[in-house]
Amino acid sequence: MEAGCEALRADGIKVRVVSAPSEGLFRGQSKEYQESVLPKNAKIFGMTAGLPVTLEGLVGANGKVWGMQSFGFSAPYKVLDEKLGYTGENVYKQVKAFLAEA
Repeated sequence: MEAGCEALRADGIKVRVVSAPSEGLFRGQSKEYQESVLPKNAKIFGMTAGLPVTLEGLVGANGKVWGMQSFGFSAPYKVLDEKLGYTGENVYKQVKAFLAEA
């Protein structure tokens, strides 16, 4: 993912990476804290290795979530990341497409 973020920055796009291993704990924080991490007026691209629905409420009206559409695959994580699109190149493409839509 880092390579995708660096490519976006090289294109002049301001990128902030937020890791939320527990969206439930994040939602339990104060609204002020949540807003400081994910500003409401920002365009937010959420990416999850789980169901996209878990992040939909966090990205807001200006956001988009990209995530798993199916489950049950078994392979080393690097193989799965490549096959399922969790690569820097795909992050770059997905975010660029999202920003072009907005």
